[in-house]
Amino acid sequence: MPRPYECDMGLPRAKKSYGQNFLIDQSVVDKILFAADLKKGESVLEIGPGTGLLTQALVGSKARVVAVELDHDLIEPLVKHFGDKIELIEGDILRLEKLPVEDRNFKLIANIPYNITSPIIEKFLTQSPRPTRMILMVQREVADRIVAKPPQMSLLSVVCRLYADCSRVVNVKAGSFRPIPKVDSAVVQFDLKQNSDPSAERIIALAKMGFVSRRKQLHHNLLPYLRVRKPEATSDDVKSYFIALELDPRVRAENLTIEQWTKLEQMMNT
Repeated sequence: MPRPYECDMGLPRAKKSYGQNFLIDQSVVDKILFAADLKKGESVLEIGPGTGLLTQALVGSKARVVAVELDHDLIEPLVKHFGDKIELIEGDILRLEKLPVEDRNFKLIANIPYNITSPIIEKFLTQSPRPTRMILMVQREVADRIVAKPPQMSLLSVVCRLYADCSRVVNVKAGSFRPIPKVDSAVVQFDLKQNSDPSAERIIALAKMGFVSRRKQLHHNLLPYLRVRKPEATSDDVKSYFIALELDPRVRAENLTIEQWTKLEQMMNT
């Protein structure tokens, strides 16, 4: 059972328009904090502090906490509770012109509404400044796709693994939130690669073609991609790349590793 909610701010009425589900399980907070591995004075950006349960733990770690909250009604109680212990910014994290973190070696922690999971992941994986580590609460199904390995790779896992090493921290039951959502969740850790692959965008474009029809063998999906450069190309030409990579010519997209996608992109664009 979840441990009692320990922050004295209480639980406000959740707003469907913001996709709010407030975390009440202190044991999940403890696991998030352990995964974050925060050092005294280290900068951490929290998206959506909400009722402050996770924020309280971050403050307790002696980290420098910068929190961005969109819901105006939560600002006053957050200020009242934390005062100058955190830097609180009211706004939409996806619309801020400049991230409120001076230290480029910052970490990001968030229990975010599921309807903005994709843009949050894309923004912080690909745009500067990038955190060194992200700890995100996401829908369980999304977490499964992020951490998937062959033969269950997805386009999302390809994109995430190009920019970060991804792992599951903990699965989280729906009862750990109020109001209780209809789905379970999971916490995922992203350790961002210091130097991302300069050809990442081209690899993603290739993978998008590869996953366009998962029921088809990969050579069918990638033939249009190859024909942009070689109009007379055939499926056998695509298969020849697979053979060179020691892959079955009938392979499907979900079977390729990040390394194989990377090599395939290099071969098809040489």
